[in-house]
Amino acid sequence: MKKVMNKFCHLQLMIILTCLFAQAALADKNDKVVLHLNTPQKMTMLVNNVTSLRSMLGPEAEIVVVVNGPAVVRFTNLADSRDQLDQLLTLNAEVSICSYALKNKNLSKIQLLEGTSYLEDGGVAKLVELQQKGFAYIKP
Repeated sequence: MKKVMNKFCHLQLMIILTCLFAQAALADKNDKVVLHLNTPQKMTMLVNNVTSLRSMLGPEAEIVVVVNGPAVVRFTNLADSRDQLDQLLTLNAEVSICSYALKNKNLSKIQLLEGTSYLEDGGVAKLVELQQKGFAYIKP
């Protein structure tokens, strides 16, 4: 009878430890999402996606926006997108702009709207890096 009780206690202890480890793993979980924008016409959809993600995932989630292609113009002083950029920044999204796309549009780093970051190595390299780090990829 004593052996049965010992085995039962060991089983209970294993279940408790498994639950504790699972709870710790979930508590450490940090949602990470990268949104890729290369079409300027999808700016409103991007803002709506980030709004939904922030609401769904909470304040601790990492949300990064990588902008390349023709969409980079929306983040320069040539565009009227300041309000939409401010919405993204208010939602605590990091907004990064591709250096190569800027050069292709004959734009410079100094023309970027304040609050954005400049991707020296380009947008595609950043997308690869973030996906290798476990970021979910979304293309609005």
